[in-house]
Amino acid sequence: MNPLKKIRHYFIGSALAQTDDVFEQVKIQVVFSFIVFFLLVNIPYNIIAFSLTPFHVVLATSSTLALAAGLIILKKANVKWAIYFYVFNHVAQIMTHFIMNSGRIDMEGMLFFLLIVLFGFLILGRKWGFGLLLIVLGMYFTGIYNVDSDHSLFLIPDKYADPVSTGAMRYFTVIPILLNVFLISQFVKARQKAEEQIHRQKILLEKSNSELELQKHDMISSINYARRIQYAVLPLEENIYRSIPLSFIYYKPRDIVSGDFFWFHEIDRDNYILVCADCTGHGVPGALMTVIGSNLLTQIITENKITNPSDILVELDKKIIATLKQEKEHYQIIQDGMDLSLLKVDKQKKEFIFTSAKRPAIFIRNKQMQEFKGSKNTLGGLRSGEKKFEEIKMNYEEDDIIYLFTDGITDQFGGVNNKKYTIKRFRELLMSICMLPVHEQKQKLESTITSWIGTNEQTDDITVTGIRF
Repeated sequence: MNPLKKIRHYFIGSALAQTDDVFEQVKIQVVFSFIVFFLLVNIPYNIIAFSLTPFHVVLATSSTLALAAGLIILKKANVKWAIYFYVFNHVAQIMTHFIMNSGRIDMEGMLFFLLIVLFGFLILGRKWGFGLLLIVLGMYFTGIYNVDSDHSLFLIPDKYADPVSTGAMRYFTVIPILLNVFLISQFVKARQKAEEQIHRQKILLEKSNSELELQKHDMISSINYARRIQYAVLPLEENIYRSIPLSFIYYKPRDIVSGDFFWFHEIDRDNYILVCADCTGHGVPGALMTVIGSNLLTQIITENKITNPSDILVELDKKIIATLKQEKEHYQIIQDGMDLSLLKVDKQKKEFIFTSAKRPAIFIRNKQMQEFKGSKNTLGGLRSGEKKFEEIKMNYEEDDIIYLFTDGITDQFGGVNNKKYTIKRFRELLMSICMLPVHEQKQKLESTITSWIGTNEQTDDITVTGIRF
């Protein structure tokens, strides 16, 4: 790295590294270049000043010190303050020379006026540009009046005026021309560089989008396949309706696959078991738990012939813990599990037994509602003592109706004030539809929840089952 680049890197290297915006980088480079350029120009100006008045010496020295201070600010502070300091110094300089010359503005002065206005527009934006333009125009018209009028606003002795640009001094006129050209060229190059950068980023973005679309397609295909597997594990609703004609199942996953599931087994012609369950999580993780839950229920009830409701839940709890390796001696413990309500019905005795793990049920007879509270224990997770699952045994009458449901419906946000649907609203809804035919109840339930969700996202999986005896 050559000495000039080392100096440049020392003062603005960290500032350039903090931004990828090519225009911001150009602003930093332009401010640095202007300060350094004026510092170099001030060397001959200081030499010339010593042949003039002490005032010129003070002016030249103060200008040099101000530019050096600008470099320190650029290094120590942030770029914005360095730009402000430079603009203030530049305006102060042209105002000082404007006053020293009693308002007389030569070609060199006009070019410096143009330079600060361009600097304002390109570096600081429109507001600063127009502000500096107003300052310059004010000085220009004041200068015309002061020079041409018989009543001058101010008159400075000629010994303090800038030397007339003759001979070697004429090169000073070239300086603002070069600076204006340099300033404009930097932003033209920056625009070209930005367009090239945008083009490269566009190509990379299109490539990334294509890759993301492909990954998304693969992922959705996999999830759709998982959905087919999940629906294959779930019992066919037609089989349930065949055994329980006056029933409905409203099943609405939040995602493509669900963390809720229902399970059915007909023990014999007069006895059946219906389960409504809510597993930990939703989406793919929840769906995996539903497959585990369904398979374990099949193993316990169908294969092992355990049909007593509370015994089923006790055994299911043990098998979930064993399957997920949730025993205390395992180093990494999975706390997943499920909440579940189970109903066993004996058609001959006209009797049902209800038991649950943290899920209630709603029973309606003659428009009178009764809520069966669920057990406080969930299925799975670390044991904290022996888990007990109480049973509620009851004889049913014709037209009695019972609803099993997960918490997805009561926790759903929506409505005018975007609040939870709540168990209170759900009870009121069930009371309003309980006398309708079961298929109409399902339709009414679906339309009510869809309306409640509105433009919101569904927050959880929703499952509601209803049985009219």
